[in-house]
Amino acid sequence: MTGREWIEVEGVRTEIAVPVSGGENVVIPVVRAIVRDHANRSEGRVLIQRRDVDGESVRGRREIPGGRWQAGESPDETAIREVEEETGVAVSFVEGIRTDRTGTSGERVVVHPFVVVAGVRGGFPAAHLILTAVGSGDPRPAAGETVDCRWVDVATLRDELADVDDWVPSSRQALLAYVETVFSGSGM
Repeated sequence: MTGREWIEVEGVRTEIAVPVSGGENVVIPVVRAIVRDHANRSEGRVLIQRRDVDGESVRGRREIPGGRWQAGESPDETAIREVEEETGVAVSFVEGIRTDRTGTSGERVVVHPFVVVAGVRGGFPAAHLILTAVGSGDPRPAAGETVDCRWVDVATLRDELADVDDWVPSSRQALLAYVETVFSGSGM
């Protein structure tokens, strides 16, 4: 069963089909990762990219890697898959995940995200679960999905976040929280 949701795509109000459960539109959770560069930990570099999907309202804006949480995946599996698909960077460790296999009702995953960003307006309502991770490799874009994938040091990132219109809002908010944590001395 599908419902309808109004979104704005490139300035045009458009109606789209969305999944429904119990008569209500379902919000699909998004898992994103703030990936720190394993090879250059002393520089505090993190991975960013630009969206490059035709027709998306955020095309051309910068963001952190991530995407829809698929059925059957744990949040860390989603983060690892999305980072690899979008940037080619291999994630070696995702922080804040604990798996509990002791119950009789199956596996449960306890997630302590870095932050949760709720997107209440924009392309669609979404809950962005932001994890932190460690990765390595030379970033490369995914044709038709991302461009300008690169490592950026946190000091430079702090300056670049000032350009509000250049960022996907959920990624910008997550990175602002991250930069505040790193520069407050309680850092990662």
